[in-house]
Amino acid sequence: ARGLHGTRAALGMFDGLKNSWSQATEGIQKTKQDEAFKFQINYLLRKEKFGLEEMIDMMKTGAEMQGFKGWRKHMPGTANSPQVKEMEQHETVVKAVPEKFRYDPNKIKGMDKIKLQKDLGMDAKEINKTFKMHKEIALLHEWVRKRAEAGKSIPQNSSELTRIMMEAGAGVNKKFAMMFRS
Repeated sequence: ARGLHGTRAALGMFDGLKNSWSQATEGIQKTKQDEAFKFQINYLLRKEKFGLEEMIDMMKTGAEMQGFKGWRKHMPGTANSPQVKEMEQHETVVKAVPEKFRYDPNKIKGMDKIKLQKDLGMDAKEINKTFKMHKEIALLHEWVRKRAEAGKSIPQNSSELTRIMMEAGAGVNKKFAMMFRS
């Protein structure tokens, strides 16, 4: 019985180590998320227009920052992660969109989407997910650029973005702000 108590004490010691490791990991993840957010906001500020190709470029660069590209992609589970698969799916859809629609995918008509479905072997829901994401980021692009031009503060993390968007006079309608609620 005595050995069992010693084992419990040792396990208790490792629980503390596990908790501190967990907290440190969460801190690192939060820092990476904030860095990725700042990159995305700065990317949007630099772009005059925001089309489908810019969305993919922003996603790829963000993935590199998060460690989903380069040598880290060879780590177990990374290449098959949901984020990587979703990004690849968006990229596949964008490459299949005719160039004349890449800056304004809202001009794509139903028949064009049906053709995309057939060409890609995807259903409408998967394809529309790419267009919805673009619409959301394009609205954010427009909003951030207007704020910068007006000399207003630019959010530095997602919590700040949500808070600013919910303020009266933020220049955003409620429906748009609700898309970015965390």
